[in-house]
Amino acid sequence: MCGGSGTRIGGDIEKPLVSLGGSPLVARVVGALRNSQRFERIVAAVSPIAPATGDFVRSIGVQVVETSGAGYSQDLSTVLNDLRPNRVLVISADMPLVSSQIIDEIASKEQTKPLLSIILTKEFVDRIGITPSVAFRHGGVDYCQSGISIFDTSSQSAGEVEEEYAIMDRTEIALNVNTIKELELAEKLLVQRA
Repeated sequence: MCGGSGTRIGGDIEKPLVSLGGSPLVARVVGALRNSQRFERIVAAVSPIAPATGDFVRSIGVQVVETSGAGYSQDLSTVLNDLRPNRVLVISADMPLVSSQIIDEIASKEQTKPLLSIILTKEFVDRIGITPSVAFRHGGVDYCQSGISIFDTSSQSAGEVEEEYAIMDRTEIALNVNTIKELELAEKLLVQRA
């Protein structure tokens, strides 16, 4: 998913093209997906809001699905309808620390419902100094969405989608770069991993 406006990070460059360690955020995510070798194809959801991102992903050989840019949910619906009937891993372009090993681990998770969401405990996310974009309470525990989900579009019907969760308290998927502070944290973590 790389068609949003990315207004929280500021600046005059589209968020997926912001550089981290010399590579655009979206290139890092595409690299992890390619290195996992678990996918038939990699598809980028682009929109008129981020035209340079669309040009960039095409230039690195990624197939695109044009969305309206009306919002994440609407754009995701467009992508899933276009890719039906498949099992589709959805990941945001602003997760530059994700690795092919983590992608493999997620892709191999057993799924019994049409939607498998990868979540983190809010306690873990708070401990590493990240402000979650989406938090919720489930079973008396506070969780955060990671931005990674797997949809089985062959079993999905219209209306509300049955969802299950897999908890993965991993820094690499906790960090979505939405602000300058999060970009600085990503740079710090990237240096520590090297």
